[in-house]
Amino acid sequence: MTIREQFQDDVDEFISDLTTFATGSYLRDEDKELWDEPFDPKVLPELKQKIEGFLDALELLGDDPAGEDLKKVVVPFYVSLSEFNAAHANAVLEPEEKADLESLVFQAAAATGADDEALNELPELE
Repeated sequence: MTIREQFQDDVDEFISDLTTFATGSYLRDEDKELWDEPFDPKVLPELKQKIEGFLDALELLGDDPAGEDLKKVVVPFYVSLSEFNAAHANAVLEPEEKADLESLVFQAAAATGADDEALNELPELE
């Protein structure tokens, strides 16, 4: 099973939760009168593609990658997420979503077989 296959359900749930938030589908009709869409949910397929691409890139590292090799995949992914969020008024990825993504990154990096030393070198998502 690939890393992407291992984490696809998590990615799908993450995007689904953001879709619910963006569309306000969790609100009652009377609550929607004063509600404003925080961001256009049409941007979420792009975010999903970025996350899936990251998972695919981890797979290419092979088994037990060094911390430096992990960072070569994680850092550009985090930059891409920051640029994506900035392009959407920093409204898509708020602290809770960033924490969820950091957790996914750590778990997916661990799934490569990287040791604790390499995993401790992972940067934080700002």
